[in-house]
Amino acid sequence: MKDYWWQEAIIYQIYLRSFFDGNSDGIGDFKGLIKKLDYLDDLGVDALWVSPHYESPMDDNGYDVSDYYKVSKDYGTIEDVKEFIKEAHKRDIKVLFDLVLNHTSDEHKWFQAAKDPTHKDHEKYHDYYIWQSPKYDDEGNKKPPTQWRSWFGGGVWEYNEPTDEYYLHIFSKKMPDLNWRNASMKRDLKNITKWWIDLGVDGFRVDASNHLEKNWKFPEAHPGYEHFSSLPKHHDYLEEFGKELFIPNNILTIGESGGASQEEALQYAGFDSKEFDLLIQFGHCWADSDDSNKLTEGKWAKGHLYVKDIKNSFQRWNDMLKDKGWNLIYWHNHDQPRVISHYGDDNIYHNISGKMLCQSLYFMPGTPIIYQGEEIGMTNVDYKNLHNFRDVEVFTEYNNFKQNLTPEPIAMQALRDRARDNARTPMQWDNTIHAGFSDKTPWINVVGNYRQINVQKESQDTNSILNTYKKVIRLRKELNVAFGNLEFIDIDNDDSYIYKNELADKIILSISNFRGKHIGVNFDFDISGYSLLMSNYKAQVLAEKMLLKPYESLVYIKNKEV
Repeated sequence: MKDYWWQEAIIYQIYLRSFFDGNSDGIGDFKGLIKKLDYLDDLGVDALWVSPHYESPMDDNGYDVSDYYKVSKDYGTIEDVKEFIKEAHKRDIKVLFDLVLNHTSDEHKWFQAAKDPTHKDHEKYHDYYIWQSPKYDDEGNKKPPTQWRSWFGGGVWEYNEPTDEYYLHIFSKKMPDLNWRNASMKRDLKNITKWWIDLGVDGFRVDASNHLEKNWKFPEAHPGYEHFSSLPKHHDYLEEFGKELFIPNNILTIGESGGASQEEALQYAGFDSKEFDLLIQFGHCWADSDDSNKLTEGKWAKGHLYVKDIKNSFQRWNDMLKDKGWNLIYWHNHDQPRVISHYGDDNIYHNISGKMLCQSLYFMPGTPIIYQGEEIGMTNVDYKNLHNFRDVEVFTEYNNFKQNLTPEPIAMQALRDRARDNARTPMQWDNTIHAGFSDKTPWINVVGNYRQINVQKESQDTNSILNTYKKVIRLRKELNVAFGNLEFIDIDNDDSYIYKNELADKIILSISNFRGKHIGVNFDFDISGYSLLMSNYKAQVLAEKMLLKPYESLVYIKNKEV
């Protein structure tokens, strides 16, 4: 088994815009992040993954980059970034930045030249992006080259009158996709990446990494995702960056991909891979989507939670990478709902289910990523009006709901359940105005429960979700939990979540109830020798038959027989 620093690290994801406002403008920034480094150090994290901070018109909160060499004025200056890196390293905390390689903003100078045939650099930069001529209907009206559908809803093509062409955007129309078949464009991206490495960055999470290649035959399809997602040639691009930049500079890289075979997973992130070290996958993220719901579709349709699907996804990825690569575990990130609202209970059993979600996941092997606010049980939004939302995806989908005649209450509930804004509300630091995030009105509203759910209150409560996270993080390191062997028990049971993690000299047994009701569990293996390590209720002696309370979680440990 390989031995890298990131294998036993705790990674914490920072959504910079919403973490802490250090200059009183209602927006989180690097000055604010620096002020909270001691909190993160005390929590026990080893690396910080920071969302995009580059200059941007903020159509998609920084994932639409207009200048990779500049820091958005919302977040500070390059001097602030240097200070942040220095202060993090002083605390032995590594720094990971988002690296956006699939697209730029339409306000980037490359695209400004690409779309304007009179620009002096038009010929060079036009080919940095993906263009196609219009098609025509029977009446001679222009229409897009294909009916491919954007990940944000709507079509992927936007017409540009000066060149009489459509450009491709698989996300927002203000985020045109880059042409990775252009060697000059790749050289420019490599220079950008090396510039940040030289500044002291320890790693990158590579955004939209499985979308870099497109099907240049542009066949007709709807929605057409197979023509711009996970095409084989994108591995060539990633390996090129790995060999030339990431590996020689000892840079941790995290990619992301949806469904993948074992061969694909190892190609991305096997120990012998030249692409990534870790891979974010989404198999466990939407285990409660209702495919039969026609009023809201896909991820927007919330239904029954299939706990067995969560377990099967984690076991599958563990088995695919076992001894050949390294697994990554997490509940959610900036693109998914708050996990306590998603898979737990954000009302009656808030404290209990928050601790259950912590104990059920973070005694598993692999490298964990904790998303900001997860450690205090932050919940989904309570917004009543559409104008309270900020995410560009929300408004596209709301229009789709209206076209599908989705009733207003159902549409709004779908947004409250599933929108990306759920994970992007201001971090709740204390019970003062704006949850202590800022003394000015924040860029997006604070969730109304901040007086009950905040860092200050939970720091003072030994029984809090926050202190559970601190204890679990400490135990992960003391017990070398990351290096264990995972085996789910009764994996197809749709209520319980039980597994063994076999360590070098101990075995951890984690038992959790994912339901808001009592459930019974039976064990048909030897349960002797286990002692209680953690519980979110009062202690229960391990027995062959047990009745678990709503969202109860028990963690036992025993020494392995020599």
